[in-house]
Amino acid sequence: MTVAFFGATGRTDATHAALILTDAQLVDVGSARLVRVTLPGEAALPTPEFKPDGLVVIQHEATTVEAIEAIVSAEAAACPHDDGTVFDLPGGSFLAPTLLGRIATPVLVVGPAPFDEHAAGQALRVLGHSGDHDEVRPWMLGSGRGGASAAVAFECATARFAKSHGVRPRTLPVVLPPLSRAECASLVAGDRTARTLAAGLRLLAALRASRGSGAASSVSAEALAEALGSDVGLLKETDERDVGDCLRELADELRAIRDEKAPTNRDLAHVPRIEDWSAGTREVRVLTGRVYGHPDVADGHRIVTSDLYASDGATWARTLSRYYRLGRPAPGQTRADLH
Repeated sequence: MTVAFFGATGRTDATHAALILTDAQLVDVGSARLVRVTLPGEAALPTPEFKPDGLVVIQHEATTVEAIEAIVSAEAAACPHDDGTVFDLPGGSFLAPTLLGRIATPVLVVGPAPFDEHAAGQALRVLGHSGDHDEVRPWMLGSGRGGASAAVAFECATARFAKSHGVRPRTLPVVLPPLSRAECASLVAGDRTARTLAAGLRLLAALRASRGSGAASSVSAEALAEALGSDVGLLKETDERDVGDCLRELADELRAIRDEKAPTNRDLAHVPRIEDWSAGTREVRVLTGRVYGHPDVADGHRIVTSDLYASDGATWARTLSRYYRLGRPAPGQTRADLH
């Protein structure tokens, strides 16, 4: 299965998608081949710290967008048995329909911002995909999108820009989650995390299922379940956001609520419902003690911090608002109390 990733805006999301899929193929079949093509001035991938057996990484610099087609053709000819080559290509080459026709599965990676979606719709419109060009219609892949209903929300987003731009997008039934800085560093280093591998295996299954979709605009739940080796009833997405994802999303939403921009009908369309609800309280972990060097509190004053999220129990702690260095503990306080 030859797959090529293009970024709707910039290259970072597409490169991460290519690295995630390459790693999933390596785990699934024991071999994978990644071909990255850059234009003058674009960065090549750094030398990875880890080089697993079975992984081949090839990098080319093309002088022009037109030269990319020759590179893709040569690399495809070098592996005629469709061994699972993943291409990471410049976004500008996406607008060359003859290039897309040489790739079994072209994928346009769409970031989480409204402008990312607008740019994707514009790219499809330029390609003329409001007509009958099914043979080169690319798939849309949402990126940087978290939550249990992220794939459904992205499908709704593609429907909106399809209407506004007069295009007919094809949407994959999975999305890539927001990646932390550490996860991005692991990918570039040739390593993986449990979350990136899980996302990659779902993406690999969705792409395999897409090959039997013909000219359809989506992948059926039955096809995805078969590719995953699961039952249709077990396809419900899980919420794989970590604490950092949740806090970043919460910060964005609180600003929008403050500015009276949220919640919108779209925000509430695919969220859970609570019946027989009532307000309550619960305890959260905090630190108490005398503080020194705080920007808002005089030295020596006793404080109660905001929610405590992480600590090594001896030298540092991270609360909602900031890091703290831990000095002498109070009588009776033990390291285990912070874990």
